[in-house]
Amino acid sequence: MATRQISRRRRVVAADLAGENAEVLRESEGEEASAAAEEEVFGLEDY
Repeated sequence: MATRQISRRRRVVAADLAGENAEVLRESEGEEASAAAEEEVFGLEDY
């Protein structure tokens, strides 16, 4: 019984970490897209 609880807990923790990693990745991609858009709009890519 204890082994099942530990295994279940590990799966829950792993799923939580995967979700957090996905969220950080989405935020990072969004920031990169925003920076690229700003560069395009303001012509910063030439500097």
